Amino acid sequence: MAMGRSRRRESYGEFWPAYVDVLSTLLMVLMLLSKAHAFDTVILDPGHGAHDRGAAIGYVYEKHLALDTARRVEQLLKKEGLKVIMSRSRDVFIPLQDRSALGNSRGNSIFVSIHYNYNRGGSGAGAETYYHFSSSYMLAAYIQAYLVQRSSMLNRGVKNAGFHVIRATTKNPAVLVECGFVSNSTERARMLTGEFRAKIAEGIAQGIIAFRKSK
Repeated sequence: MAMGRSRRRESYGEFWPAYVDVLSTLLMVLMLLSKAHAFDTVILDPGHGAHDRGAAIGYVYEKHLALDTARRVEQLLKKEGLKVIMSRSRDVFIPLQDRSALGNSRGNSIFVSIHYNYNRGGSGAGAETYYHFSSSYMLAAYIQAYLVQRSSMLNRGVKNAGFHVIRATTKNPAVLVECGFVSNSTERARMLTGEFRAKIAEGIAQGIIAFRKSK
């Protein structure tokens, strides 16, 4: 019996270091995952700017709509105690590489690029949110859900795409939001009102806050 117990102790002794190694690895992974979502900074990226008007019908330019919407989101997030960095806060052109570089420049951050859509036939309608890396999917899903809820726009869903700013932003979750179609006369009329842009901003901000709380 004593010999049997001795052998068991020896086997436990061989097993114990491996168990500790596995446990340590699991704890490290959990810490990294927790850190990855414990963001305190939101990088907002209003699309286009200056000579790059983006989607345009007459004198309605995407660059102006995106900037106004981003400013509204900025104020809402700051009220929630989050730090906000804007890729542009006025009508200037920012190269795509500089936008993604900003998205990678801070730790504990997320990157949200704000755009308005365009369809040549004018039949496109609704909001959609894009992600590239799977680690950004949940951020896109939260923003899309709250954006549709607040704006009552058609839900075009969460989609995977390779747009530069979300493909090249590799250090933080990154999404691109399309807030309706400039080419759609009904949506264009709504997005020209501050009330509607405020609802869009509220949806984006609420989605960001909900994503943060979920982690």
